[in-house]
Amino acid sequence: MNSQRLAQVRISPLYLQQGLFASLALFVTLIAGQQFERWDQHHEASAVHQQLIAASRNYSTVSAPASQDTALSFQAAQEVVPTAEQPHSQSWVF
Repeated sequence: MNSQRLAQVRISPLYLQQGLFASLALFVTLIAGQQFERWDQHHEASAVHQQLIAASRNYSTVSAPASQDTALSFQAAQEVVPTAEQPHSQSWVF
């Protein structure tokens, strides 16, 4: 019964063409809107980035030379023992 109703509905080629054109216009509008929003967000992000760079230039960097005396004075926290001298603990694997 549904096929008879669908057969009676006649869509003219003009209506089909208008529908396809409206769909295409909507699709292009959505893509253009997304691209504009992306461009706008990128523009705002670059402006914030420039502000951060300008603010960071107000501070000077402070660095201390690395002392080799302190680097050589470090000692190992644990003594290194070769694996042959370490006691073997028995383990069971199932």
